[in-house]
Amino acid sequence: MRKRIATIVCVLHLSISAVTMAAKDVTRPVITVDATGPMRPVSPEMYGIFFEEINHAGDGGLYAELVQNRDMEASAIPEGWRAEGDQVFTPKGWRTRKWFQDDLPGWSFLAEGGAEGSMAIDANHPLNDRNPHSLRLTVTKMGSRCGLVNSGYWGINVQAGEWYDAAFYAKTEGSKGVGLVFSLENEAGDKVCARATIPEIGRGEFGPPQPGAANAPAQWRKYTLGLHANASDPKCRLVITPIEPVTMWLDVVSLFPRKTFKDRPNGMRRDVAQLLADMKPGFLRFPGGCIVEGVTLHNRIRWKDSIGDISQRKGDFDLWGYYNTYGLGYHEYLQLAEDLGAEAMYVVNVGMSCQGRCPEIASGADLQFYVQDTLDALEYALGPATSEWGAKRAANGRPEPFKLKYVEIGNENHGPNYERHYKVFYDAIKAKYPQAITIADTRMPQMPVEIVDDHYYVDPARFFSMANHYDNADRNGPSIYVGEYAVNRGVGTGNLLGALAETVFMLNMERNGDIVLMCSYAPLFENVNQRDWPVNLILMDGSRCVGRSSYQAQKVFASNRPDVVLQTQVQAPEVKLAGIGIVRRLYALAGLDARAGEVIVKVVNPTPSEVPATISLKGLSKLGDKAKVVTLAHANANAENTMDNPNVVVPVESEMRVPAAEFAATFRANSLTVLRLSAAVERR
Repeated sequence: MRKRIATIVCVLHLSISAVTMAAKDVTRPVITVDATGPMRPVSPEMYGIFFEEINHAGDGGLYAELVQNRDMEASAIPEGWRAEGDQVFTPKGWRTRKWFQDDLPGWSFLAEGGAEGSMAIDANHPLNDRNPHSLRLTVTKMGSRCGLVNSGYWGINVQAGEWYDAAFYAKTEGSKGVGLVFSLENEAGDKVCARATIPEIGRGEFGPPQPGAANAPAQWRKYTLGLHANASDPKCRLVITPIEPVTMWLDVVSLFPRKTFKDRPNGMRRDVAQLLADMKPGFLRFPGGCIVEGVTLHNRIRWKDSIGDISQRKGDFDLWGYYNTYGLGYHEYLQLAEDLGAEAMYVVNVGMSCQGRCPEIASGADLQFYVQDTLDALEYALGPATSEWGAKRAANGRPEPFKLKYVEIGNENHGPNYERHYKVFYDAIKAKYPQAITIADTRMPQMPVEIVDDHYYVDPARFFSMANHYDNADRNGPSIYVGEYAVNRGVGTGNLLGALAETVFMLNMERNGDIVLMCSYAPLFENVNQRDWPVNLILMDGSRCVGRSSYQAQKVFASNRPDVVLQTQVQAPEVKLAGIGIVRRLYALAGLDARAGEVIVKVVNPTPSEVPATISLKGLSKLGDKAKVVTLAHANANAENTMDNPNVVVPVESEMRVPAAEFAATFRANSLTVLRLSAAVERR
């Protein structure tokens, strides 16, 4: 994201009627920072990120795979479910829209210039028992060309000068050798951005024919090729055509840009992952969210199906309305956390499917299956390469253990069944991995709870009213993780007003950093072609990505996190904000960055008028005479960053003079402002 450097100059064209104030409201606000009083610590992991496969966050988003339905399993109905018309039903009667229109979503048959043939899904020639369907292509008459088209996820982004790596499994009828042409071309097919040919696949020397008729297919074999792009197009398609008539089978057809984040195989999109890295996250929570629970217990995230070679992964219906390939799996999450410099937080299923979707509850001996599944996952991450699951990690290219600090026991679970299950999981985890820090979904006074997970999805007025929410939290109770929070209504698709309301709540979490240890905005991602949740942090399509105003606010907070917060008093009048209600003209909090030797003052002005104020610093010495200023603001509180206009609301840097320990500052309308100046705490 390009950084804009500017001085704080703002010409306001605002109607005074937007804010109504009593006579006392004209008083100049005063922000008093007192370093002689008690200081509260702020966790280095305070600001993190929460990933869930929703809005095509992974498949078609962060995960760099470019082929949709690569394993030909996207039309598979989950175990025990049934389809009726355009609806699919679970055994307990919960229903959802059928997420596919034909047997091979993402694929279509191509016949040009009089070509003849067919394409079909095939259950008689599986690649393996984990991928029971393949794609059968029959070309009987070549014409000008005949073959297959994959549309990608709303198009395949191709950039001139870049390499793209294809991999696929194939076999032919009668072990016939045939050449294959791979093309990346625009939707009309009249512009080829990249093309490569495999001279021959399928010949019997690569595997003896299966027993039976003479024309039986040979064994499956994996093939790879690279395509170098000489032109760009954000909405290409992949076209696969044999050079002569043939009947052949394809499966696990994959295409990745050669350049992924940190150059990881089976990796992440560089641009999207860089947005995460720029947030400087303290932790990464994964893999959800409701998908951890699943619509049924079998439909839960099954981490063991998400590791190893992609040809061995077994995807499933994602309860947010589409097929999840499990390409972005448990190993990749652990690697991503490490690549982001973030602690890993793993959310486990506690033998309960989603309680809002006709839940299934494991009991008795069945519960131990889920307990052991969790212990196996922890061993995969933390165990030595000589352990059973540590050896599988090593076989997947990672001999040394990963770091896995936090384990959340369940997701949004509650009630007597959860409490019973929680205790079983807690005891089992602590017995084998006492160093793991556990997180509970709800407060349970009679249970051993280290951290509890609070969730808030609200309108702007609610977060403004929560400016003091955790001030009186029980310091003898469990620590708090605000695992999901956002203004997700009344703010369009995510405007500046929503971000400012969130920052007021974030100031309160930071001020109470002794009890509130971590927080993460949710949901994280939205592919704009399929929105399953109304307001999300980062928008993307196949070629672009942009952080909303809330993303920019998150980044500002994380980049300006103090080690301790200082006693901060704000004397500011209340005003009535149109459509919201009563708010203060200013909200503020100060803290110390010990390593930088700087005092940090964060100030939020949620009103449509600039606010002159006085800042008074007490108990600080060696004050610098200049402050670095970071301002996130816009004259219109309804301003939003969009795919076409990504820099409407972005931080602006400047400097201001600080003549003394008490000085004047003016805060822009609709703004979050951060002041940083060198300082030291006076000896007491």
